[in-house]
Amino acid sequence: MSKEIIVFGEILLRLSPPNHLKLFKSKTFEVHYGGAEANVGASLALMGHNVNLVTALPQNELGASAESEMLSYGMKTNIVKQGDRLGVYYFEHGASERPGRVLYDRNSSSFSLLKKGMIDWKTIFKDAKWFHWSGITPALSQDLADVCEEALIIASEMGLTISADLNYRPTLWNYSKKANEVMPNLVKYCDVLLGGIDDSENCLAIQTAPDESFETVYKKWQQHHPKLKTIVSTLRYDANASANTIGAVLWRNSKLYHSIEYKISHIIDRIGAGDAFMAGLIYGLTSWPDDSQKTVEYALAASCLKHSIAGDINLASSNDISALMNGSTGGRVIR
Repeated sequence: MSKEIIVFGEILLRLSPPNHLKLFKSKTFEVHYGGAEANVGASLALMGHNVNLVTALPQNELGASAESEMLSYGMKTNIVKQGDRLGVYYFEHGASERPGRVLYDRNSSSFSLLKKGMIDWKTIFKDAKWFHWSGITPALSQDLADVCEEALIIASEMGLTISADLNYRPTLWNYSKKANEVMPNLVKYCDVLLGGIDDSENCLAIQTAPDESFETVYKKWQQHHPKLKTIVSTLRYDANASANTIGAVLWRNSKLYHSIEYKISHIIDRIGAGDAFMAGLIYGLTSWPDDSQKTVEYALAASCLKHSIAGDINLASSNDISALMNGSTGGRVIR
């Protein structure tokens, strides 16, 4: 069996008003499970990778339901059973010029109670080749930032490839530290980083000028974090809540690779599009380690398809993604 990809993060219950209703007038909710890292893991499992999700859940019906949902995508799980509640977030779909809106309700969740020493990382990483985390977890508390550091030190010592999505969420950084006080000490362990250059100062404490090129910014990131080998950013243009154009750039071996662009005219659900990209990126880097152009095209095609899929998780198969990447566009019925 192939070596595992380990993903670490919180599973959340998502509640969304149907039919683009506003939250304050909704009487019913559509239910999905997700979470940035779980979304990446589920997508990779659907693409055929051997994935293990490390998280914490309450030992009740909601915890069992969340675990069952994750298992249904083909992932394995390594779960700390503790606490009384599953984290929740409410997502109000936007439309046209009305933006989508997220409200979090995750204080005192089972995952938020994790502390150093609770997870046996050496055993978890024993049969693993890759570890993925995101900036959402250390945003939640100092304890979780410490758990991330604990995992990253051990993963680095054991020779795993380490990837991260900066996933800067200003509303989550509510304890005594700012993101740029915590994230640089964690990013220094990473080989692969997904993030926007506009997050450089907020997340990495690296100042940039408005007119700096991708190459200049990425060189700065690598100077501060020499372990970084691959840096990627997704791009959105002409965007509103219903339609936008997306692209991506990938920096590797001192060369910048530009993807093609996709014009998405009718967005079903944009939550998880970045996670779909991250899953596609990991798939590409492990499948075609010497073809950076193919990797960034595959990752962007995965993200493009996620915009057409309801819920947090990209249900597109590797065949679906490859077909789009290779020019199967236009939405014709496949017969």
